[in-house]
Amino acid sequence: MKKFLKIVTWICTSILLLTILFFLSKYKVWEIKKPKICCNNKCFILEIANTPELRQLWLMHREYLPEENWMLFIFDKMWIHSFWMKNTLIPLAWIRLNSDLEIVDIKLMEPCKTQECQTYTPEKEAQYVLEINQDRIKRKWLFSIWEKCTLK
Repeated sequence: MKKFLKIVTWICTSILLLTILFFLSKYKVWEIKKPKICCNNKCFILEIANTPELRQLWLMHREYLPEENWMLFIFDKMWIHSFWMKNTLIPLAWIRLNSDLEIVDIKLMEPCKTQECQTYTPEKEAQYVLEINQDRIKRKWLFSIWEKCTLK
């Protein structure tokens, strides 16, 4: 009788564990949700630069930025943030957003591998700056000034 009870307990425990594993895999409970931004009905995975150190390094020395990934610079307040492309190997585009996540500026920036690099200064204040591979914004995605984006 004890042996039978052990077998039944083992079977029930196994079924319970398999059921839990099934639901965990079905609903991907263990996945870490990555931040995304959606503009013009297209969503992109974000890499976040929200500290002075991360903003300074941004995409320096990187040779590739995946198509679905964007870099999001988050600043404390609306301000005129100038950028330069020192040690940046990828031609980039910036999409600058105000505090309401509306596009206020779009600019193309060229890589700079020398000591003297152009500074890109916008005309309007922004609190967020999205950066994407320049080629992709020219070929694929159309964005317009004052278009609203959403963070997820």
